[in-house]
Amino acid sequence: MATTTMFDTLLLNEEQAQKIISTPPKELAQSTVFNDVTLPESERIAHAAKVLASRKCK
Repeated sequence: MATTTMFDTLLLNEEQAQKIISTPPKELAQSTVFNDVTLPESERIAHAAKVLASRKCK
């Protein structure tokens, strides 16, 4: 299995890929900084659209 990042190509064998897949997810600590990880998909899309609209040149 190979995956590419912006700057590197990483090669994984089957054992390494299975280790990554079987790793349990981490719980994100609560913070006062806004993030959209906990939002439902529809709200994430609406927030992203709002951010993109605010960045357009006028």
